[in-house]
Order: sequence, then structure tokens, then C-alpha cells
Amino acid sequence: MQKTLLKGKKNRLIQRNTFLLDELSFILAFFLAIAIRYDAIRAWKDYNNGIYISMIVTVLLFYVIVFSVYDIRRPVIVEMDPAENLIKLFKNRFLLYLLTIVYFYFTQKTVLTSRIVMTLFLIFSVVLGYVLRMVYRRYYIRKYGIPSSVSDYEIRLNDSVLQDPDYIKGVIDKVKSGAFDCVLVIQGDASDQDTREILKKLESAGVRSYLSLDSMSYEVRSGIVQDIGSHAVIPAFVRSDRAEIFGVSYCIARTEEAVHHVLEHLEEFKGRYICFSNVHTTVMAKENPQYAAILNEAACVFPDGTPIAKLQSKQGHESAERVAGPDFMANMFRDTMDGRVSHYFYGSKPETLEMLKAELTRKYPGINIKGMYSPPFRALDSKEDEEVIRRINESGADIVWIGLGAPKQEQWMNAHKGRINGVMMGVGAGFDFHAGTIQRAPVWLQKIGLEWLYRLIRDPGRLLNRYLVTNNKFFWYLLKEKLSDRKHND
Repeated sequence: MQKTLLKGKKNRLIQRNTFLLDELSFILAFFLAIAIRYDAIRAWKDYNNGIYISMIVTVLLFYVIVFSVYDIRRPVIVEMDPAENLIKLFKNRFLLYLLTIVYFYFTQKTVLTSRIVMTLFLIFSVVLGYVLRMVYRRYYIRKYGIPSSVSDYEIRLNDSVLQDPDYIKGVIDKVKSGAFDCVLVIQGDASDQDTREILKKLESAGVRSYLSLDSMSYEVRSGIVQDIGSHAVIPAFVRSDRAEIFGVSYCIARTEEAVHHVLEHLEEFKGRYICFSNVHTTVMAKENPQYAAILNEAACVFPDGTPIAKLQSKQGHESAERVAGPDFMANMFRDTMDGRVSHYFYGSKPETLEMLKAELTRKYPGINIKGMYSPPFRALDSKEDEEVIRRINESGADIVWIGLGAPKQEQWMNAHKGRINGVMMGVGAGFDFHAGTIQRAPVWLQKIGLEWLYRLIRDPGRLLNRYLVTNNKFFWYLLKEKLSDRKHND
């Protein structure tokens, strides 16, 4: 999604503070570089000519130009993730370094400056600049939250809104006070006539307003809309073609497309199961045909791993993206806040389930949770298993989330295929992520495919073998397949 620049006082404040922090990083970098090379500099006769004072003053002045021309036109640092900030900072420093070198060349001062000092100065300015920016970014987000280019006030039309004559007036006052930029109107079950009347009131007050899209009782969400010809559209379903990787047939979808597909086929999928397979489980399937068969018997297998999604893209599936179990859960919870689709949770510890329920009801008010059950850490006997099946089915839950970890959860779902009335979804550590008992990797690490590294650092005892051994196996098997295909083609 393309970022847009923040407007107003907060944007100017962030830009100003970023500029001041960068100037501070130059001064600190300068003194560090000089301190390291101080003995050598003192021995040079040109030291007293003030060349290094000239250098730092030149840098500080040139940075005004770089910041005004380059940085001011880019998103502010709190809008970007750490990786994007680092890339932006490198470009920023490169432009500044280039300007300084050109200036020194034309003023014939390059022979008077130490290349080592200039190199140290550049390195320190990048490191210190990045550290200072990230500290400020963290402080700002903790205090004010992540800013948005457009802040909207959301109106979900229902009887209480339509019957309260002062409600819309209050919304208009909030927008005009500057607290919000616009109003997002979600029609829901309201009639077209009622919706038009609300929009007319907002229009007559000069308030910028937007109307959410709806398709077959589905509130269209971001991440699913695309342009086809002259129309903005959403996919009707996840297409039937599959990308086969190590014998596993993967669906090709984006996260919200996958959620929409499941919701549209909810009745059809009941009694069946859905898997989210990553590099670890893909290697397991490669080495265990029985496990591969279990995955392929699922109604859908979504790629919960960046390497798998990239392989799909290389096979020609341009819209292929990672569909992580926790992300799928978040979108599904958000899309079912109206309570028409109900949920059951099977797995994890009792205390985790308690925290999970508290977090879900807080984040997704209106979510319909029919039950939760933490099984013992042993195999259930036949009577206990029948009791579990009875409990889940009597709850009437449409979706049964299974959090037992791979391969246990896939084996459990396969063994209960046709016996559980709801659609089963194996989400591994998804319970812990949404309960808050395990912290998920920052979004920027997820984007570049290093979420596994973050989890490995936080829990090396449990994940060291899985990630280091399995990931190496994955790329080894991939290399063998490429070599085999090349030999076959030759």
C-alpha cells in the first residue's frame, strides 16, 4: 500500500525533531571520528587551518538542503517501519556525502582531509542517526500511537445511530474541531434511504465522508480490492489452481482473500479442515508421505511462510502472498464481529485461553465465542475424545480453531474430519500471539521474511533444531530439485 504524507502540526513537529536529531548525530559522529584520529590529525601542519571545523559546518549546512529537498517529501519516520527507515537514512547520507565531496573537490580541500576521518564520519553518522531516529520513533509511537495520513471517524449505521438526532451533529463537531479528517460510513443493515440522509447531513456540513463497500453481506476490507478494467473489484473466491511445492498443493491467495473465501464457503467447508503450512511443515511433508497426504486432504492449504509464497510467485502466480495463521485469525475475527459466525478454541493452556478470550472480546467487540477447551498433554482415550466432539458440536460453533502445534493439529483435524460440525483451522501458536503470551515479530521483520529469526532468538531451546535444521533442509531440497530439473531438461 502506498504511503501518503501526514499533514498538519504533528507532521511538522516530527519533521523538525527528525532534522534536529540528524544534526545532533552529525556533531556526535564528527567528534567520534576526530577523537579516533586525533593523534594523526595533530601531527599535520594543516590542522590549524580549520579544515575539520569547515567540514562539519559544511555538512550541517548541506544537510539543510538534503532534508528540504529529499526528506521533507518522504513519509515521516513514525509512518515507516525500521527497515524502511534504514533504507531512507542510507539514501539521505549518501546524498549528503556526495554533496560534501563535490564541494571539497571544487574548493580544493580534499587533499587536506583524511579519508579515514571522512569514512568514520559517514559510518558513525549512519549508526548514530539511525539509533536516534529509532529512539524518537519508539517514544512517539508509545505516547501518541502510529499516525495515519487520514484519521477517520467510523459510523456504523444501526438503530441507535439512526434514532439519535444529536449523534451526527456530535460527529460533525468532532471533525470540525480537527480531531478527525473525515467520516467513514458503514451502511450495515441500514436502508439506502437512511444512508443517503446521513450522507446528506454530512455533505451539507462540509464534512468529507466515505461510504464503505459491501458485497453479498461482506464488508469489503483493505487488501482485497483491485482494479480489473474500469472497475474496482474483489475476488469472488480463491481460484482452483494450486502451486505444488514438495508434494503439497498450496492455495494462491492474499490474507483477506483467503478469509473472504472461507466465509463464502463456510457451510461447504464444515466438517473439513484448513491448514497453514510453513517451511517446517513443508519439509515434514517432503520427508513423510503420510503427513503430506493429510495436508492435501484439507479443504485449503495456505502458505504460512515467505519462502513458500516467493516460490509460488516464481511459478507464475503473481498474486501469491504469505497467509500467516495469526494474520488470517485477526482478519477473520474482525470480519465476524457482527456475531453471525461463531468460534470455538481447542488447544493451549487454560490460562492462555482465559487471556485469549479477554483479548478477543476487547479487540473485537461483538465476537461470538461459543467455547474453549484445553486438552490434557497426553493422548485422549475414546470416551474423552467423544466427549470433546460432543462438547464442540453442541456449542454450535461455525469455526473451530485448533492450536496444538504441527504436526499434531493436522493429524487431529484429519482424524476428526466429518465428526466435527464446524470448519477446523490449525493455527499453531496463533492462540499465544492473540492472547499476548508470545510477542510476535515486528511487521518490518515479517515483511522481509525474518519472523523465524525473531522467534528463534526469543525461544532458542525449542526452535533451534526446527529452524536451523529444517530451513537448511528446505533450501537443500530446493537446490536438488533445481539441479534435477536442469539435468532432465539437458
